[in-house]
Amino acid sequence: MHKGIKTLLAAAMTTLAMTGIAQAEYVIKFSHVVSPQTPKGVAADYFAAEVNKRLAGKVRVEVFPNSQLYDDNKVMEAMRLASGDTGIMAAPSLSKFVKFSKQLQAFDIPFLFGGLEDVHKLADSPLAETMTAPMQRKGLKGLAFWDNGMKVFSIKGDKPLKKIPDDFSGKKFRIQSSNVHEAMIKAMGGTPQKLPFKEVYTALGQGVVDGQENAWANVYSKKFYEVQDWITVSNHGYLGYLVVVSAEFWNGLPADIKGELAAIMKEATVINRAEAEKADKGERAKIEAAGYAKVVELSPAERQQWKLALAGVEDQFRDQIGAGLLQDIHTLLDSTQQAKAGN
Repeated sequence: MHKGIKTLLAAAMTTLAMTGIAQAEYVIKFSHVVSPQTPKGVAADYFAAEVNKRLAGKVRVEVFPNSQLYDDNKVMEAMRLASGDTGIMAAPSLSKFVKFSKQLQAFDIPFLFGGLEDVHKLADSPLAETMTAPMQRKGLKGLAFWDNGMKVFSIKGDKPLKKIPDDFSGKKFRIQSSNVHEAMIKAMGGTPQKLPFKEVYTALGQGVVDGQENAWANVYSKKFYEVQDWITVSNHGYLGYLVVVSAEFWNGLPADIKGELAAIMKEATVINRAEAEKADKGERAKIEAAGYAKVVELSPAERQQWKLALAGVEDQFRDQIGAGLLQDIHTLLDSTQQAKAGN
């Protein structure tokens, strides 16, 4: 009898332990550096709300915008060091990933994309998986590509940025931590200066830099237009993000939870793209209405001049990115661009 009671107690304790494991709540701290009103901020909040609703008691997502938890230079190291039931998720700009995957520098190449349709074609293709694969060995798992939008240039001064190198010569431009962006500004005749995103407004206002490049959503949400005189609608490059999480944390999740999180991330990506498309027109209109900076368009001849001036940037990074990969990207995108030309 005594032996039977011990057996029953042991079985009960095993059942309780298993129940405790099954009911353990995973926590995801989603850190990003922009406003909640930006396309990235809206998508992050959607992801958190849906996870917290559908996986209540299993997974909880907490969002930390505006660099409240980490900036993009620190978050990936923190992510790789995270362990246990708490994981860190982030969506740094693609230019931050060069030390994890040099192939991702392709997203920074000027005039590679004709617009967001081209970007999505690459981001949704098997080539994108090839580009993110090297990160796994360094502790990061890529989950989704998120948009901010095509980039425009802004400047403080008596004339807009239209002619290369005349209008760029002697001017300092804030850039992200991207060697491709650095090479681009130098090719245009300007002086590049890498600065964290949270320092850009002050740097523009105090004249530490004369201008910057960014998507409309960031120019508006961070009020860069208040300390700039001109905005040139160049659409010369893509500003996007890669949503990443600790590979160790992700691989340790139960299969059913991973599947649900991946499904919600796909929904958040759709939300993000819709918000970016909306911001491209809406935020521009708000900036024009504010009356601080004047918005100017490039003529076809001026745009062609920009393209020619920057054509050599891709060549500088061909070996790092991979000549074969770049050729595959051009083949993929050329079909889209030719179809547009035929319509």
